[in-house]
Amino acid sequence: MNNGRKEYTFFWFIENYSYCWHKNGEKLISPDFTVDKLGGTTWALNLYPRGDDDEDEGHISFFLTRSEQDDGPENISLNFQLSVLTADGSAICSPDFQYAFGRGNGYGEGEFLKTDEILLRRKSDYIPQDILTVCCKIWMGDGNVCRIGQSSARTCIRVAKNSFLHVVENFSKLQPNAKQTIMIQSHSKKRCFISSSLYFTEGLCCKEKIMMEIFPSNSNRILCKCEFFLLDGSGNIIKCGETDNRYDAARKDIHKLPLSLTREVILNRKSEYLPDDKLSLICECTFSSGIDFQLFDEILNEVPLAIMKLKRNYVPRKNDYKAVEKLSIHSSLLEDIKSLYTNQCLTDVEVKTKTKSFPAHKIVLCARSPVFKAMMTNDMKEKITDCIHVDDLENDIMQQLLFFLYSDNIENLQWNTATQLYYAADKYQIADTHSDNDFKKSVEDFILEREEQIFGSKEWDKLAETNPLLCLRTMQLKYKREKMN
Repeated sequence: MNNGRKEYTFFWFIENYSYCWHKNGEKLISPDFTVDKLGGTTWALNLYPRGDDDEDEGHISFFLTRSEQDDGPENISLNFQLSVLTADGSAICSPDFQYAFGRGNGYGEGEFLKTDEILLRRKSDYIPQDILTVCCKIWMGDGNVCRIGQSSARTCIRVAKNSFLHVVENFSKLQPNAKQTIMIQSHSKKRCFISSSLYFTEGLCCKEKIMMEIFPSNSNRILCKCEFFLLDGSGNIIKCGETDNRYDAARKDIHKLPLSLTREVILNRKSEYLPDDKLSLICECTFSSGIDFQLFDEILNEVPLAIMKLKRNYVPRKNDYKAVEKLSIHSSLLEDIKSLYTNQCLTDVEVKTKTKSFPAHKIVLCARSPVFKAMMTNDMKEKITDCIHVDDLENDIMQQLLFFLYSDNIENLQWNTATQLYYAADKYQIADTHSDNDFKKSVEDFILEREEQIFGSKEWDKLAETNPLLCLRTMQLKYKREKMN
């Protein structure tokens, strides 16, 4: 029984890894795992996203540590190997270590992997779907491998996104460096506030920079990403600034940001950009705010890594507007279908808006929409020309709709497109009468979470004219939910 190499494997999945808030010297700690057949010892992995100390800055530091209290011997000598797994299943491994662990001891590599390698150069390989997968193998003895156990754990970093409208009255009369500050109250239970300030700097020839300052009242909320949009008098949205520090090795401070539009440009287009001398900015801020949850899963028999990834249960989080998070044994098929769209392989039909053409596949459109199916199978012009005209949809809405048909997923859903996407899904019977109830519910939830902005928007007025029944259903849903509360 004691002959051979007794080996135990532990996998750790770190979700939303790019939102790690850690500075140099700060660490992520995995859930504990106990190895009964190695003396009942208890272990954890310590990962420093930006290095253990000053000497390791610019690297990920990675260590195996033994618990200060377990049922094992005072000291235990064993071998171990640490690795990071890439999307294709290959591994970047440490050397094989041999170390005598006392309780509370840790050992590993301070310069395990360069931070830029994961966050920039090979981001798609190391953190697919923003999940970092690490592995630790522990063993004693030599010879033939005898696998004595396997387990996995998940750590999810909490991500909070706040969108708000910052309105500045009498913009043309503002004096240089005079801050216009508003306080935004979060709808979460913690009631966290965001301070948003706007001012412009002094400059030559009126080319003053417009500056934004964003600060959360809770220091545990780390600002990771900001996007700013100017809302003009016609209801159009113009992007005027963005920053994202998640992929910086040292994480630059982004609390103070210049907009891409200067004061001069805005004043020169005052009739468009300043209705009633009001500057209206839509601000979207994304914060990292600690650990959302940690889960441990003991696995008695060896399970392939691909199956372990599929096995992970999805834990829903507030403000998560993905239409579907389907983790099943058929997910590889879904990925294959999505790749047909992204690679535009063997397309046989075109979907045309007023200004753009989207190659697609008849079989997918027919399977996902009874309206498209009727066009492609009956004696209609779409069947003859292999072309479907959708003149009432904008390019980005059509693109999101097609992506959903191929992937069962909505990415980067924003409030200004939600109503148009809802209208498109209803028109082609993708959400309203077909089987994609998750899609419909996600859009409904998104609308009702932001009812003040959406119900007062021009897009909603347009939807009310083109599809009043759909608007009525949404208002009925709002009434029912308010009554239940």
